[in-house]
Amino acid sequence: MKLNMAAVVGGAWTLWRRERALLLPLAGVFLVVPTMAATIWMVVPEVPDPAAPADAATLLQSMQAYLYANLHWLLLQTVLGLFGTGTILALFLDASRPTVAGAMGVALRRFPALLLAQIACQFAVVLGLMAFLLPGLYAVGRIFLIPAAIVAEPRRNALDAMARGLQLTAGNGFALLGLQAVFYFAAQMVVALGSAFTSAGQGNDVAVALGALVAGIANGGMTLAYALLRVSAYAQASGSRG
Repeated sequence: MKLNMAAVVGGAWTLWRRERALLLPLAGVFLVVPTMAATIWMVVPEVPDPAAPADAATLLQSMQAYLYANLHWLLLQTVLGLFGTGTILALFLDASRPTVAGAMGVALRRFPALLLAQIACQFAVVLGLMAFLLPGLYAVGRIFLIPAAIVAEPRRNALDAMARGLQLTAGNGFALLGLQAVFYFAAQMVVALGSAFTSAGQGNDVAVALGALVAGIANGGMTLAYALLRVSAYAQASGSRG
């Protein structure tokens, strides 16, 4: 059965309007602040000479150097972002309807499964993109509800929950890809604005902080939107599929 994307967006918007006083602090702590910190303190890779010929070895070496210098920031963003997403999902999808503290407990218990699923899903997406662009993009849509299934159905182990998430998105891969793309590109436009502040204000702490704040709000807002869309889409998909 096809998901009604307008209803998915409408459900997410309703959650935001009703619970924004609760969601804003969670998003700020777990989604916005880590991005701000990484934006300010991550080591920026040197820009290669545009006149020099690019080769795979040079690009690989540059990527390795970037990852080595910034691995701790990337891990911090991943861990806090995943925990924050799990907490938000638990608030609305856990059957016990927990408090914020209870939702954090649910997210902590399901964190190993969430992390394993994220690693496996990213690996599948990268393989799909490398093999041929379309399978990788399709995978982005198909994996969208896996975190929701992990949190909402704790009786399932990680692999079973991943299979359940894929079942819930059957026939909706490209629609969910398009839904994510709208928020992704909107966020990247705002991130570009923040990068302009940061670049123009090198040496100016206020400009750098403002640029980091804009980037943090953009990426944090996108991640929060994805979480609410997952809640809404999961409710619709699980209701139609049992």
